[in-house]
Amino acid sequence: GYPHQSNGRAEPLSRSWDRLFAEVGVERGDLVLNARVWHRIQESDTRDDNPDITDYLGYGDLTAFWQQGGHSYTLMLRGRPAAGKGAVQATWMSPPILGPLRAYTQVFSGYGESMIDYNWRQNTLGFGLALSDLY
Repeated sequence: GYPHQSNGRAEPLSRSWDRLFAEVGVERGDLVLNARVWHRIQESDTRDDNPDITDYLGYGDLTAFWQQGGHSYTLMLRGRPAAGKGAVQATWMSPPILGPLRAYTQVFSGYGESMIDYNWRQNTLGFGLALSDLY
């Protein structure tokens, strides 16, 4: 695949990158394991607004997704251990509470929760509503 990711801001707050990726997943019962690796497409030095992004976001991620009794659980690991950087994200989603509407809680720790501050370590806790499952 080829994703372009950008925060849509102008300099000096602009952050973007382009990647090529390959992904493989395995499903067994209520458990899905997904592995993804990527290669950053380099930009010219004058256009690159985050040349060190792979130091923080690494070259891939692993995601586990599990469903039980209408509840969904997701665990994502990402990073570059050689640089001592990475992230972990865990999510719980409720069974549907009204039509497709589900409640969720998400915990994130590490680098790259958002494009603007990909190089700042953060610990966040979020709550919300979703119209579909994460996976």
